[in-house]
Amino acid sequence: MCEISSLEVHETAKTLIENLRDEMYLQRKNDAALERMYRDTLTKLNELELDERELFYRKSQAAYYMAKGYLAFDTTEEALEADREFRDGSFAKVKKRYKNLEEITRLLEESMLFSEQYLSMGRDARGIRQHAESLSQIVTLKTMSYLFSHGPKIQSLAREAVKLDPGDIKAHMLIASRYIYSPSIFGGNPAKGIETIEAIAQRGLPDREDAHTISIALGVAHSKLNRWLEAAHYFRRAQEIYPGNIYSAAMLLLCEDNLERERFQ
Repeated sequence: MCEISSLEVHETAKTLIENLRDEMYLQRKNDAALERMYRDTLTKLNELELDERELFYRKSQAAYYMAKGYLAFDTTEEALEADREFRDGSFAKVKKRYKNLEEITRLLEESMLFSEQYLSMGRDARGIRQHAESLSQIVTLKTMSYLFSHGPKIQSLAREAVKLDPGDIKAHMLIASRYIYSPSIFGGNPAKGIETIEAIAQRGLPDREDAHTISIALGVAHSKLNRWLEAAHYFRRAQEIYPGNIYSAAMLLLCEDNLERERFQ
């Protein structure tokens, strides 16, 4: 029997993570089924005999995507309510919607720990960006003091990642997300966000997740500017990338409702 090459092992690990990621966005599995897939992914990663540093990185990704799976709402109604609260900066109200907040927080902290262990063996763009992504998810789930003390680190980490790898679209999107998703008091500026993301889109061919993230961000930015037709276009594009995703479906409903109101004004 031929030995599997190091390249093949790394590609297999990458595929395992991408499969977990895609199921998380597609929302075809309930939380329990996604968790079983997550546990199975960890088992398979351990069996691959990856070098220790690569295993830390992949485990960081896996924990991050499992946490995002728990963070995704199951109905369009709940997604719309949570989105409204988040846009208002009512993070405490959004936080109360998560029944398994403790587990979500644990997974994100675990993801950050794995990325720190990865970075302790060598600092590079993907490790820094992965740490920043997990941090970006956890800052609104903890205390306001945690948000104020750790929130600014997301931008500095993302900029460090971009400096090391100008082609890292996910790192660029972390920078742009401040303008898109933050309330104005925290630096939100949808118009600047659109300009930033349009520049990011010219950097190369995004992977499936990046294409979805870009479409969602542009949809949110246009909706904040009451450009409902443009927003609907991007949310439809997001649905084409990950059909069945609850958030993009909810945002598309929001756009259609507002377009209907405009017709009768």
